[in-house]
Amino acid sequence: MTFRKIYACIKARLPLSLQFLLEMLSYWRRLCRFNASIHTDKDIRKMQYTLLRENHVIEKGMSMRNTRHGFGQAKVTSLIARLRRYHLLYGSADAAFLNYPLSTIKEYIAYQQHDGVPIPEIEASFSRLCSEVGISPDSLSMPAGIESMNASDLRKQAKADYSSLLYSRHSIRYFKETPPSRDLLDRALTLAARTPSACNRQAWHTHIFFGEEVHDLLRMQGGCNGFCDDIHCCIVVTADMKGFLSHEPFQCYIDGGLYAQNLINALHYLGLGSIPLSCGFMNEQLRDMQQRFDIPENEVMIVIIGTGVMEEVMKIAVSNRRPIATTNIYHQDPA
Repeated sequence: MTFRKIYACIKARLPLSLQFLLEMLSYWRRLCRFNASIHTDKDIRKMQYTLLRENHVIEKGMSMRNTRHGFGQAKVTSLIARLRRYHLLYGSADAAFLNYPLSTIKEYIAYQQHDGVPIPEIEASFSRLCSEVGISPDSLSMPAGIESMNASDLRKQAKADYSSLLYSRHSIRYFKETPPSRDLLDRALTLAARTPSACNRQAWHTHIFFGEEVHDLLRMQGGCNGFCDDIHCCIVVTADMKGFLSHEPFQCYIDGGLYAQNLINALHYLGLGSIPLSCGFMNEQLRDMQQRFDIPENEVMIVIIGTGVMEEVMKIAVSNRRPIATTNIYHQDPA
């Protein structure tokens, strides 16, 4: 009998509480090996994921309703330094990856020039990096930065067909002060209820907040500095741990995530803007948020969705998507 089989036999005879402990230890081991905060620059994927995150911070800053004059210079300087390191480490493995963040920096420079903010050091660093990489700044044409959108166009596209619904959905960071009606929210919740779930258990829940409670919640969440006060309604999506059995300890996150995405699409289809805000925090922060806003301990917080009535003209982050060739593997050719 192999070690793996012996281990499985021993584990099967342990009480469930000890089996859960082994699961947590196994997950701890994987976190220590694969979390992007550990040995970040020694792994091309970890470095790419973190660079995409840093790049999005720049795009997000440009998409605010009222951007701070000259914002983001320290972050852009840091991003350029990290991109230079990426080029030295992995440029020969995936040089094309640099096109998107370089395009974002190009748009950032143009944004600051339009605002009358002199940033000669950033311009010089950007030019040097482009020269090192072998890319002419004039040749950078990948969609990046921000673009202006009309709410009426987005609502029309959302109703056209499924492809148009997906391509026209964007994260919206500011809304009219008038909150969405309960009727519209109920219709979105009803549509999202069509989400598939493990054995049809439908263990998702939603908690909807308005007004000052929204701002308090988002300040605790901490990921929307600069536009927190422009959101006047939010939906907290949770999944009930009581809905799942011993062999599926992580299923609540899967079912809750599926439901949250369908709810976001339903809100868009009904003409409301939305932005998903992460709940992927350490336990202490989540516990404090749940206690403060009366969310039961047995419910896992999946995501906070800021939603509301869109302004007619908005700035949105382009958030360019990676080619599917970089994210998909066909393990065999289709017949």
